[in-house]
Amino acid sequence: MKNLVRQLKSGEFNYVYNSLKEKNYDYSLDNLSKDFSSVDSKDMYCYLIYLLSVEHSPFYYILLCDYILYLGTFFYDIHPVIHMFMKQALEEHSYNESIINWIIATYQNNPDSPFSNDELEFLKSKIK
Repeated sequence: MKNLVRQLKSGEFNYVYNSLKEKNYDYSLDNLSKDFSSVDSKDMYCYLIYLLSVEHSPFYYILLCDYILYLGTFFYDIHPVIHMFMKQALEEHSYNESIINWIIATYQNNPDSPFSNDELEFLKSKIK
């Protein structure tokens, strides 16, 4: 893993991506924080953007936003950034339920929510 950390720190995202793909790496916040603890949060954010650019899955949108919310300490105001990514995810994935559920769980009754009450109610109406 030390080599991957070094590669990630130097911006070799494709190398890291391919290596982790070969290992069937389990992308989770716990694994990222444990395996890449010495990687600056900006570098990890950039890697997760790269990962999302290669694989546009709802899972990676949620992972990126979880990272920003819980581990990406370099943002001052994270909520507009999360709002942008989640709006993009909703458009790209036709109101995927896992994305909607994440938004509602994270931002319902949250005073920092970048989603208006009307937006949240609309999203709730999309859940089957």
